[in-house]
Amino acid sequence: MKAFVLAGGLGTRLQPRFGSLPKPLAPIGGRPFVTRQLEWLAGHGVRRAVILAGHGAEALGSRTAGVELEWSVEPEPMGTGGALCWARGFVDGPALVVNGDTLAEGDPWVLERDRWEHGAVGAVALYEVADAKSRGRVERDARGSIARFVEKDERWAGPAWVNGGAYAFAPALWHHLPDGPSSLERDVLPRLAARGLLRGLPCAGRFWDIGTPEDWERAERELAR
Repeated sequence: MKAFVLAGGLGTRLQPRFGSLPKPLAPIGGRPFVTRQLEWLAGHGVRRAVILAGHGAEALGSRTAGVELEWSVEPEPMGTGGALCWARGFVDGPALVVNGDTLAEGDPWVLERDRWEHGAVGAVALYEVADAKSRGRVERDARGSIARFVEKDERWAGPAWVNGGAYAFAPALWHHLPDGPSSLERDVLPRLAARGLLRGLPCAGRFWDIGTPEDWERAERELAR
């Protein structure tokens, strides 16, 4: 299984700390965040990855943490769905897709196994957080398929399952991606869920998100150890 790392984020909320450095290159314990992602992939036997980059991430070179790297550089910001569409030429089978600003504990092969056993187009790793009011949450039906994605709600109180930023997809995903810029999370996944084509798999363990300065500080405290 080949991995696709969505590393085109500009990281505007992290710019006061890191300037124009692309978000996936933000250091955690002195090493780029995306390097830790690639180490996680290698630890689970994923040896090939495509970096979907905007600018700057090419600094990683052609091999990191034992993972062979290929590059898909979008000509302009295209969103997560647009970046995947632009990279369709690299697809040669089932794919693991990971957000460039999240890192999750867990086995990516479990995601692919669940997707394949149920004949779904995709499977999403879900993680439970104690306070979900600042995040969008995910609701499943009785069969384990995703029923809907709920936008973040400041009125929400208590725990919920959230999107952990790791996905397993069949090659058929690329037939569902619109041409041009789009968001995987807002434009594509809800449509797949509405058609019963998307699994949601609760995962044990933790996940880290470096999208905000507060989240980066948490990742720095916990991962740098």
